[in-house]
Amino acid sequence: MDVVVALHASAALLVLVAGLAKVVRPDPTSDLLATLGLPSGSAVSATIGVGESALGIAALVVGGPATAALVGALYVAFVIVVVRAMRAGASSCGCFGRVDAPPSWIHVAGNTGFASISFVAIVGDSPIDVMDGQRAGGAAFVAMVGVVAGLAFGAFTARPKAPGARRP
Repeated sequence: MDVVVALHASAALLVLVAGLAKVVRPDPTSDLLATLGLPSGSAVSATIGVGESALGIAALVVGGPATAALVGALYVAFVIVVVRAMRAGASSCGCFGRVDAPPSWIHVAGNTGFASISFVAIVGDSPIDVMDGQRAGGAAFVAMVGVVAGLAFGAFTARPKAPGARRP
């Protein structure tokens, strides 16, 4: 179950990073919301970012079934937004405060995976409890969480652009 908790912690870390990105650079998210016909603006995007960041921190520090369920539900919402963004022809997913991160099926698959793992983590320990049970204060756990979150970030931001870069 520690692996499930580590994958869920990676999902929570990615939510935290995405939230901070929306606070620092709200325009891509605001543009996406406007494209989808939803309430938009820098204040709306920043508020969403603050909520995401708070949830990410809570899931990492407090843990428990409620935060795991909320992270899972947030990733389900991300799936819906990304599918709508692709249908609308949006140029950015609005995820990480970057204009050059187009919505893609990679987002859908990754968000679906993180939603699923977070729902499974409802019955697991909190990340802090898992770290307490490991040697060296859970350094291996922290490293795994960071690596998985970093790989997911790369897949969400760089991989969707790669096919276009190979075309003549």
